[in-house]
Amino acid sequence: MGKNFQHTPINVVEMPKFNDRQIYNNAIGISSDPQNSNPGYALPRQNVRRVNTKKRAKTSNVVGILFLVATAALLYVGNVIAVNNLAKEVNDLNTRHNQIVSTNEVIKAEINRKASLERISLMAQEKLGMTNPKEAPVWFEVDAEKAAEVQELVRH
Repeated sequence: MGKNFQHTPINVVEMPKFNDRQIYNNAIGISSDPQNSNPGYALPRQNVRRVNTKKRAKTSNVVGILFLVATAALLYVGNVIAVNNLAKEVNDLNTRHNQIVSTNEVIKAEINRKASLERISLMAQEKLGMTNPKEAPVWFEVDAEKAAEVQELVRH
């Protein structure tokens, strides 16, 4: 199970010790002008601050678009609120209409109950002492001349 591995030590060349502070502070002799020490080395462009008109235009476009989106959202929310208020008002009016229709039905039923012939005849007999006739009524015709004579007699 065990294979014998034999490790031989490796000679490590010692690295010169650097002080990191010297490297970062340019204390080690690094040429400050790399073009002089390396021919063909291109210097980077100097930091020249240029005004980029495209960025300003893009920023204003973004701000304008954000403003339009915010305005559209505000109008949409206002419209939703208005629609909800109108829907609530319609619901309230439908409820009120149903109550009025129900009240009208109750009133009509009460009118029909009070206008029934049985109820009226019972009240006429009990309260007013009226009775139903024993014989059928007789119809007769009156002459217009005779009616005029009677009216003259009544006036005098």
